Amino acid sequence: MAALLQLEPVHLRRLLKAGLRRGASAEQLEAILMEGWGWSLNSSDAQSLLQALAGRGWFKPDGAVWKTYFV
Repeated sequence: MAALLQLEPVHLRRLLKAGLRRGASAEQLEAILMEGWGWSLNSSDAQSLLQALAGRGWFKPDGAVWKTYFV
């Protein structure tokens, strides 16, 4: 959790925090992306960010939700 609190920008922290515990639904994820960056879930910028986070193993789909993993 300490690593999460040190991340910048604040929108990235909010995105990863949403994936803790139960995970973030597609609707929640879309709302965070729109509020933080002005991106829709299907935009190329959002997809690039999600792919980068999944590539690091930090934030990836788990069934119907997106979950945060810190390894």
